Amino acid sequence: MAESQTDTANSMPARSARFTSSALLARNATLNLATEGWIFLVLLIAMPKLVSFLGETSFGLFSLAWVVIGYLAFLDIGVNRAATKFVSEHLAEEDHESVLGIVRTAIVANLALGLAGGLAIVLASPYLVHSVFKVSPDLESQARLTFYVVALAVPVLLMQGVFRAVLSSYQRFGWINAVNAVTTAAQWGTAAVLAWKGYGVAFVVFSTVVARILASAAYGIVLLRLLPSPHLFGIWELHGLAKMVRFGSWVSVSQLVSPLLVYLDRVLIASFVSLTAVTLYTVPTEVMTRLRVIPSSLVTTLYPAFSERGAEGQEAQLERLYEGSVRCLVLLLVPAILFLLVLGPDLFAVWMGAGFAKQTTAVIQILAVGVLANALAYVPYNLLQAMGRPDLTGKFHVAEFAFYLVLCAFLIPRWGIAGAAIASSARFVLDSVLLFWAVKKYCHCSLRRFWANAIPPVLVLGCVLGLALFAIKLVFHNPWARVALGILAVGICLIASWLFAVDVREKPRISSALRVLLGQPAS
Repeated sequence: MAESQTDTANSMPARSARFTSSALLARNATLNLATEGWIFLVLLIAMPKLVSFLGETSFGLFSLAWVVIGYLAFLDIGVNRAATKFVSEHLAEEDHESVLGIVRTAIVANLALGLAGGLAIVLASPYLVHSVFKVSPDLESQARLTFYVVALAVPVLLMQGVFRAVLSSYQRFGWINAVNAVTTAAQWGTAAVLAWKGYGVAFVVFSTVVARILASAAYGIVLLRLLPSPHLFGIWELHGLAKMVRFGSWVSVSQLVSPLLVYLDRVLIASFVSLTAVTLYTVPTEVMTRLRVIPSSLVTTLYPAFSERGAEGQEAQLERLYEGSVRCLVLLLVPAILFLLVLGPDLFAVWMGAGFAKQTTAVIQILAVGVLANALAYVPYNLLQAMGRPDLTGKFHVAEFAFYLVLCAFLIPRWGIAGAAIASSARFVLDSVLLFWAVKKYCHCSLRRFWANAIPPVLVLGCVLGLALFAIKLVFHNPWARVALGILAVGICLIASWLFAVDVREKPRISSALRVLLGQPAS
């Protein structure tokens, strides 16, 4: 199995087809998805408690802290993406000395960037508190402490990113998911308990950062077992830095602009409306965008596989992998999107209360369409970068930012959180169209078989499910009954998709992956 460990760099297993076989990729994607499902369950339980115990205003500050952390964690000049790509390519060539050099360079680069980013947050914290966000006077001291904690988190998360990037090149998703599942549960569980005990928002944010520190340490230990070297942090033998910077320059453009695209709406809501409105927007947005764990779980394993197949010139296999991935995502996502469009407000009424659901219904339904487009875009985005065209994704993001900024500035002051949802969905659709077009033009990967074979059954199943969900909404009035019956209808739709829409050639591979995931021998 791909999870086997080695004792020395020179005795690493040779890279062969079995390390990125279809069954292994499906197994790792399923494992990623199972972990994200667990994390979603943790959030489902912990988030309402955290909002209730902290209060909507303090939770808004908590959300903004992680907005800043999330933004700065992406400012790694493309080091993580470059590390995954080049480590995968060197493994395909069995050049283990170059692998060690790439890992060493990535670690040193991200540590330096993280320390610089943390220092910048410390220096900018007074400006953030007083000028950027509408922090009330009674929360100013907590806000300052919160941003000091944010400064601590930046180098931690940048180092964690390198560790995970290298482990993903080796398809070590068992370790990645085990650490992620445990530490995320500890992070949110501890935060909820501390808020319940009456601790301030700064201490609650600090507890979440401690959980990320433990996660980073765990990933580092696994990496040291995989690549034992006493000079892993050496600064005099940096290998491949120029190559990583060249590749990472356009990746860093995407990573600079992408978090702005993700978090701009919340920052403008805080500026134009209030911190309370940030909470009303953040909770449904986080739940809606949790659907992206499905494509994220898939492309995390696909990116190193795309890199390897692209380096070896396996064009036919690359196109099959691309088309099959898009087909899989459509079959999984369309039922969930239809459920949220029709019964999303009932789900929030059950989870957060009828009053909260009433204020966020428009956001849920508007974002449903945008999230579908955004989730599908993960596949072409990762394929373009794996094929050495990060310049295209970077250019698209720069162009989209101007479009998105104008939309947000126009819509949010007029329609509040509903306007933010409209702007986000419009940007998601534009981004998806551009990425699919670029893959067809520059990577010569088409979706002809997808349109011919997958779309007809998807349309039929989608229409039947949509009618069933509307019938449930009309006949039943209790939100609990609607949600339960809606979930049952989605489950039946997924079974029908397996029977009638999944390619017969893919069924044995998926079944084999599930058996491996459950610890059974693959047939």
